[in-house]
Amino acid sequence: MKIDIISDVACPWCYIGKKNLEAAMAQRPDMEFEIQWFPYQLHPEAPPEGYDYRASIERKYGKERINAMFAQIKQVAKAAGIDMDLDKIERGANTLKAHRLLDLAWQQGGNDGPQNDLSEALLKAYLCEGEDVGDIEILADLATGVGMDKQQVRDYLSGDEDSEKIQAQIDFARQQGVNGVPSFSFDGMFALSGGQQPDVFLNVIDRIAQKVEADGAFCTPDTCP
Repeated sequence: MKIDIISDVACPWCYIGKKNLEAAMAQRPDMEFEIQWFPYQLHPEAPPEGYDYRASIERKYGKERINAMFAQIKQVAKAAGIDMDLDKIERGANTLKAHRLLDLAWQQGGNDGPQNDLSEALLKAYLCEGEDVGDIEILADLATGVGMDKQQVRDYLSGDEDSEKIQAQIDFARQQGVNGVPSFSFDGMFALSGGQQPDVFLNVIDRIAQKVEADGAFCTPDTCP
């Protein structure tokens, strides 16, 4: 089953959704899954060097509301197995470079490449450890941890290669009505938004699998006499 995930590295609900999706997938060990991550930017206006995270969100929401939001997210994340600590974030990141890196990881092997492991590393680094995932050296270190070549990553991120491609993918997602993340697409037949619970993901997986099985009686040159 092909599952496309539109997300932003800066989104705590994307990390929660990832973990809950994986919990659902683990309950179907006989099924094969292909996961591909696609880009979205919650804060495209963020400068390349980042911004004062806490001051920025407090201006937008107010201190009391932020404290309540952080507490709720931390509780839900803990239930998903994540030790999330948004208070560690000092520099809010422009995530364009991180998305370019995720795309490079997909180019290096597709579903068998390092992209999914890299998404885990990026989300954990930013949302749990407060790392600046807009910084090239930090990104290169994270990429090395999932088997990518450090110098190649440095050289790639130091230029603008694939920037227009990533921006086009973000624009396409918005044109398709995606105005928040995470967004999950299952075999292109069903879309689901938000950091849903594992049973919600499992229900969708089973429904799609049943439909594919029911529709599966067809011929190809290789499968019919």
